[in-house]
Amino acid sequence: MINKKDKPSDFDGLVLNGIDFLEKAITQLNIEPKYSVINFYTAVEILLKAPLVKEHWYLVVVGKPDRQAYEAGNFMSVSFDEACDRLASSLKKPLAASARKAFDAVREHRNRMVHFYHTGIDGKQREAIKLEQAQAWFELNRFVTDVWRDEFKPYLREFRRMESGLIANNHYAKAKYESLKNKIEGMKKGGATFELCPSCGTDACITTEPADRLRTFNCLVCFYTDTVLEIDCPQCGSKQQLKPYEGFICSECEHAVPEDGIFDLVDECVVRGTKDDFDSNTPANCDECQGYHTVCEFGDGYLCSNCFSYFDTLSSCGWCNDPRTTHDEDSYVTGCEFCEGYAGHHAND
Repeated sequence: MINKKDKPSDFDGLVLNGIDFLEKAITQLNIEPKYSVINFYTAVEILLKAPLVKEHWYLVVVGKPDRQAYEAGNFMSVSFDEACDRLASSLKKPLAASARKAFDAVREHRNRMVHFYHTGIDGKQREAIKLEQAQAWFELNRFVTDVWRDEFKPYLREFRRMESGLIANNHYAKAKYESLKNKIEGMKKGGATFELCPSCGTDACITTEPADRLRTFNCLVCFYTDTVLEIDCPQCGSKQQLKPYEGFICSECEHAVPEDGIFDLVDECVVRGTKDDFDSNTPANCDECQGYHTVCEFGDGYLCSNCFSYFDTLSSCGWCNDPRTTHDEDSYVTGCEFCEGYAGHHAND
């Protein structure tokens, strides 16, 4: 995100304006659906024009381009249809047919809202607006974060934040799931396993098993992520689930293990505590969560007892020789998270 204290470029100014209208539309969706439609379509039209302005400002001007008039706001901007045509003809990236259809539906609805008086919107109409806007929002989000990702890169976090807020709107989750159905079916045929997501309720949560008893969850719709490790309670032997960054409390016997004791709970090194312990390459440091000596032996690989990231191999820091999860050929010079390396050690020489 650019510093709002700085004078934004033409492109940045448009995007920031579009985001303002989007955020307003989201807050009005349930309480003022009429104004939500108007503000949402305004945002759509603004963001469609942003890539044109990024290429050259005159691509959004109707008639003879005049920079002075443009900066003064004294010009006629291209219409929705003209913007779509110029994305295709000038930038060679035509708007997807599904996006154009979704945006056009909101545009027509917006025109009815603006030009005809409405005495009120009943529950059925409100639900229709939510669904229509959900479909258009998904297409807009894909336009920004996929098709024009490089151009909108400074703003991707903002769009992810707004999308996460919209996931609570079941209409949006359903609209996004429908658009991903073919992809999900293809992934299933390729061997991927999906479960119902506990966050958004769609069948879009990919489950993987990096190691025996270790499962990860990643939802394609709402970006829900989780990792669960199944263990046997050391006190009563019952099957229990353990999550990252947490201590352990057995649901059966209430046996407790604090967070700093999880390493010993899950470690499968057979020589730990024996005279051969010196030959083990664990505990190791985790470069995913910067955990110090949190990585233990587990299954055929190595598990961080802090963040539950799983690794097939380990390496060592070239300077301090501590085992770690990342192989870095420059570590002798630069060191690792827990040492200064050759360069740091001799910095004041």
